[in-house]
Amino acid sequence: MRLLRPLRVVGLALLIVLVVGGLIGYWALRASLPKLDGNISDARISAPAAIERDAEGAPVLRARTRADLAFATGFAHAQDRYFQMDLMRRAAAGELAELLGASVLDTDRKLRVHGFRRVAREVVAAATASDVALLDAYSAGVNFALSQAAAKPWEYLLLGAEPAPWLPEDSVLAAFSMYLNLNDSSGSEEVTRLQLRDALPPAMFAFIAPLGTEWDAPIAGGTIRSATIPGPDVFDLREGASRAAALSAPRTAGTMEEKMYVGSNSWAVAGSHTADKGALLANDMHLGLRLPHVWYRARMIVDAEGDARRDLVGVTLPGLPVLIVGSNGRVAWGFTNSFGDWTDLVIVERDPQDAARYLTPEGSEPFVVHEEVLKVKDGEDEKLTVIGTRWGPVVREDTSNRPLALAWTAHHARATNFRMLDLERVDSVEQALLVANRSGVPVQNFVAVDANGRIGWTLMGQVPVRGNYDSTMPYLWNTPEAGWNGWRKPEEYPRIVDPTAGRLWTANARTVDVETWLSFMGDGMYDNGARAAQIRDDLLALENATPADMVNIQLDDRALFLVRWRDFLLELLDEDAVQGQPLRAEARKFLEDWSARAAAEDVGYRLVRAMRLQIRQSVFESLTAAARLKYPDSKFSPSAQFEGPLWQLVTRQPAHMLDPRYPSWDAALLASVDAALKELVQECGSLSQCTWGAQNTLAMRHPLSQVMPAFVGNWLDMPAQPLSGDSFMPRVQGPSFGASERMVVSPGREAQGYFQMPGGPVDHPMSPFYGAGHKAWARGEPRPLLPGEPKYILKLSPAAN
Repeated sequence: MRLLRPLRVVGLALLIVLVVGGLIGYWALRASLPKLDGNISDARISAPAAIERDAEGAPVLRARTRADLAFATGFAHAQDRYFQMDLMRRAAAGELAELLGASVLDTDRKLRVHGFRRVAREVVAAATASDVALLDAYSAGVNFALSQAAAKPWEYLLLGAEPAPWLPEDSVLAAFSMYLNLNDSSGSEEVTRLQLRDALPPAMFAFIAPLGTEWDAPIAGGTIRSATIPGPDVFDLREGASRAAALSAPRTAGTMEEKMYVGSNSWAVAGSHTADKGALLANDMHLGLRLPHVWYRARMIVDAEGDARRDLVGVTLPGLPVLIVGSNGRVAWGFTNSFGDWTDLVIVERDPQDAARYLTPEGSEPFVVHEEVLKVKDGEDEKLTVIGTRWGPVVREDTSNRPLALAWTAHHARATNFRMLDLERVDSVEQALLVANRSGVPVQNFVAVDANGRIGWTLMGQVPVRGNYDSTMPYLWNTPEAGWNGWRKPEEYPRIVDPTAGRLWTANARTVDVETWLSFMGDGMYDNGARAAQIRDDLLALENATPADMVNIQLDDRALFLVRWRDFLLELLDEDAVQGQPLRAEARKFLEDWSARAAAEDVGYRLVRAMRLQIRQSVFESLTAAARLKYPDSKFSPSAQFEGPLWQLVTRQPAHMLDPRYPSWDAALLASVDAALKELVQECGSLSQCTWGAQNTLAMRHPLSQVMPAFVGNWLDMPAQPLSGDSFMPRVQGPSFGASERMVVSPGREAQGYFQMPGGPVDHPMSPFYGAGHKAWARGEPRPLLPGEPKYILKLSPAAN
């Protein structure tokens, strides 16, 4: 017993330490909550402003000048999302390890080569005086919010770090974080495309990598006819080297998931086809789902007269004093990613006389070599050598050990500007389209509607003028006909205004005829048109559209793309195929009972989807076996356009394209079906438990929850939830990917508009607003676009002299 007494004392002491530590931690967390009411003053604001929040935290920002509105925006962003802002600027600049430690050094190494902090400074230096004034005011608001907080943001308490001040150039870095989200920053797609072309006969490469399919649904132009299946004289899987490769090349274990294309939906209906004669805009941008959430909802008001007045509503990006998508009361606009070709890999030829130099059209010039210092929290700094060329930094080498430089619009200060601000003052579709053509952002499909019932589409962002070369693969730029030769003028951009159909739609697929598209945009691995076609047909079925109709289209989870696959699989699983095969027979029953929707509770949908994916993988890998043998370190996967050749092959079943491991196409297809069913049973225990929702379960997590105890992580993350929706339908949804917002608005009728957003407005788990609106988003329940009556009002006043 005497021996136990010291242990009891130690245990009691530990308990006291834990309790005291817990209380200190609790009060530190409480102290880091934003101030919501009251009055605070600062000399950098010229007139009284206010941040009003409704019962769910949706803010209305009021000011009397545009600069003061930028100050208030920066203040609100910093209060609610500073950690997110910090991660965005650090990711773009390759400075994450300074905050998070050595575990993210590899990310910093990859991103620092782009030199985005240098480019950001160049963008600010080239900005107009009024733009710089807004950036300065925004930065002042951010830093004032940090200085006024009773404690630093809770993430920094956990990390034992101090939040660094916000600089005007950091707002540009926040914009560059979106370039990284929306563009290929590594050139990996071009490398694998070149390797496929190198390993396959030209006709075979053209067949498996077409420019489009019968699913195409451009606003202007038609579909692309699928190429004819190459004959056995071109490619024969049953004979010679192709047979040997197909038999010996390793196969991918498990099922190769469809690429989740980063994208969005956006469409417009002219007033001539709506119930109240007001044009309607719908926009849901699809991005990775994480906490803090990417967008920040806001209404932004400048209480002034004439042209100085603003009344904006929509979403902003924390880090920028700009409305990204939304309405100014006269014009509303939305985006989808264009998937044009905005990066080129340049093959760099070293000077044979001097390895420190390389060849250009004008002769030899030296590589630009400099060292970057990567700062590491709780570790030694690391030096990174960056090798640059006139076209961009060297990011990798090809199989011949030649340097490959990355040419990217984002590397040019000319491609990034703040002309999006001009959308705040436009009055018509034509004005909005011209602003879009002059703006510097990642190139987007831009859809706009105005208060007169008119609609229009164009491209937003700066587009390079290319020479005569294939930009989808690495290419030598040491000849005059290659490379980029300036930038497109606004009048050169494709535009569509008031189309005869009275509707416009974009969904990351080709939007205009292929000749115009490719000559202006290039092929940046755009999506196939299945989703766009479904949206188009939904719109054309409405003659008197309402905002509620637009929401219904955003939530359309009908599996039209897979209907023919379900019918095909039912034919494949005929009486002979299921005889003595209980798992096949059970699968057939679920296929017969499927809902034809990507419904969370549906088993049949998941089975059809999995079987198609397995067939797709098996066919693609047999066709590309030679490339996988020749380039074993590369990861080849089919493009979105592979659906066209795949369907031809499985329905026509040419003998010379049959995988030599099987005696017949039915045998090959049934082997894929069996492999898919086996994998499903392993995952679920039984087919009856394999609902789509069991796989498509939301995993929207805070980055710090993964290093916390489970109970804390569960507190930080959004609840895991089975969700309906998938690729190739308007309701795009994956476990960590989907609609980052859903907005429906008619300019001048914002009070009748709808809005949904996952994750909530703030990143503080003790805030009453944490996760506000998330359940409505998950259920697809539309909420008002305009924030409700203010419950909290924080007044910002000029400091007294």
